[in-house]
Amino acid sequence: FFAPRHQFRTRCMSVLRMSRRMVKLSALPAARLRWFLRPACGIRQTLRMAGTAVQRAGEHQNSVHNIGAGAGAQEMDLAAWSRLKNSEVGEAISPRLTKIGAWRPDPQPKFQVNEVSGLTPGVPAAVVQGVLSEQECKELIAGFPSGGQGFMPGQRVAELYRDRKVKSRSLVNDELLARILQERLREVLPQQLDGGRLFSVNPNFRFVHYDTGGRHSTHIDGREPVMPRWDEAAEGWVQSRLTMQIYLNSHGKDFEGGEFAIVDADDNGEDVQVKHVIKPQAGDVVLFYQERLNPPSDYPPYELQHQGNDVTAGQKFACRTMVDYIFPNEEVAHFSNVKDDYMAKNADKMSVLAIGNTIMDTVLTVSHIPVDEKIHVETKKTYVGGQGANAAQALALLGAKVSFMTRIGDDAEGTTAVTAYKKLGMDLAHVICVPGAHTSVAAVLVATDKEKHRSCLIYDDPRLLEPCSAEALNTAIQRLSSGDFHAVYTDGWQIDLALPIARAAQKLSIPILADVEVVNAETRELADLATVVIASVPIIKALAGKDDLRAAVLALANRPGRVIVATEGEKGSHGVAYFEEIVHVPAMDVDVHDTTGAGDSYHAGYLMAFLKGQGVADCMSLATKVAAAKCETPGPSVTHEALERFGLLDRQQRAQVTVS
Repeated sequence: FFAPRHQFRTRCMSVLRMSRRMVKLSALPAARLRWFLRPACGIRQTLRMAGTAVQRAGEHQNSVHNIGAGAGAQEMDLAAWSRLKNSEVGEAISPRLTKIGAWRPDPQPKFQVNEVSGLTPGVPAAVVQGVLSEQECKELIAGFPSGGQGFMPGQRVAELYRDRKVKSRSLVNDELLARILQERLREVLPQQLDGGRLFSVNPNFRFVHYDTGGRHSTHIDGREPVMPRWDEAAEGWVQSRLTMQIYLNSHGKDFEGGEFAIVDADDNGEDVQVKHVIKPQAGDVVLFYQERLNPPSDYPPYELQHQGNDVTAGQKFACRTMVDYIFPNEEVAHFSNVKDDYMAKNADKMSVLAIGNTIMDTVLTVSHIPVDEKIHVETKKTYVGGQGANAAQALALLGAKVSFMTRIGDDAEGTTAVTAYKKLGMDLAHVICVPGAHTSVAAVLVATDKEKHRSCLIYDDPRLLEPCSAEALNTAIQRLSSGDFHAVYTDGWQIDLALPIARAAQKLSIPILADVEVVNAETRELADLATVVIASVPIIKALAGKDDLRAAVLALANRPGRVIVATEGEKGSHGVAYFEEIVHVPAMDVDVHDTTGAGDSYHAGYLMAFLKGQGVADCMSLATKVAAAKCETPGPSVTHEALERFGLLDRQQRAQVTVS
């Protein structure tokens, strides 16, 4: 479960379910019961305390940065808001359990742990079952405050927090409960995290009572205190890194709804996709990482946005605290962030050899697709397109190091394409320029009526597709063998280039993502070689020889590491990994301007998430967002502006990409 970073494997996780793998803690070697993360010296030197801008609580107005500050906190900065909501602390509840002898005696049972997969390697999140007994939970509920110091009725909670509806919330200082939880979870809590070491379970608990209609909307848990505090006795800087959510009664027995859901939400929280749902039982503890909010992560989106679903019947009782870590200096405490560190260290592992078409697309917008009639063209614009080119350009914009193998002619169109690729920083060592040939061109008709149909007419110069020299292929394969590329992408065309390279990549255990648009003997072989096949539903059914989509994707996902994704336009996509459950990710509701190239953008998004070690559901989720950004963009390729608008570019990409 808590393997060292170098032991983390790619995980595949179905939407709307927890991982089925249950781990007995006692059966694991001690070395595997902790996260071992980078030392303090690994902090990125680009961040400096002096450059930190003060953020007001009211500035967190969307789900990506949502810490839930309400109307009563709009004029406060984050630190002041944090102090206010934690200013009144009541008396401990747990002594009542000691008084009546309700604590479960040692030795404790063997806890079961369900890890939340699909996160960046090293980002901790898990459900630990049965940490408290049912009797302990009942006594803690019986001790819930109904007034006094630290008690807040629902109305006051609504003033301080805009994202939740509760019957009451009580803040209590309970050192005994903190010590008991830390002792019971001693082999679960990571001893090292973000360059700090485990300090303690924080004794300040928030006991929350939800009645029917209660909820906690999509949000991110912030670290507390907002600025690390110096602890004289421990001789270090202290700040929280984990949230510990403890459930005191059971879903399906004491209440309905109220599930804990990890979600993927857009900037304004209107499009929420559920990634994991946890149906809590009394005594369960959910532990998860607190991502850095101030300053924001360099690598959006946030992975642990979550919500408490509406309680539809009954009453839910829970309490929450944090796990504090101690750091050697203030800068490490304030800026360290698992995902940023992992992404910075693995930036050089995003090198892709992309193989596919370059087609100069002339896009004509028309009122409708004409049949035996003349109509006026509303707009005309030329783009550098082609299935492989669209995906390669999107990969470059998303931060991959792309080497593009494609054919062009020695004409003006070929020169235009090369200029566009160079502007994105793409490696063009494997571009094949054919003397005397014309670069492929297409006329793309895009209807502006409500159906938004499109039609594409492509011209390929036969001279362009003549067999290339063995030297061109051998050079690319030699670079594969030298470890220059971490993945191969092919659009399923230029098959005389794609097949030999895919064969070589498979022998070298280099992942291959393949698109297939026609089914023949060669594309069948390509699909069989591929690690990930992404194609339309009809193609997936044809490759599998099955009319049922579920049976088709399961039949093709026929070996360890294999992933099959069937795309279905506005109906979303269906994906499955070997020996896993099928994932469905719906399409996003966007203002569609042009669907040309949306599939190519989907492939780019999937491959980027795959290279980051994410599971099938998260790869499909990112792919869906990139495709949605493309659909809002005229032309065949997604743009820098569209990716930025969807929050898909990290800080370095926003700064480095030059926009024409």
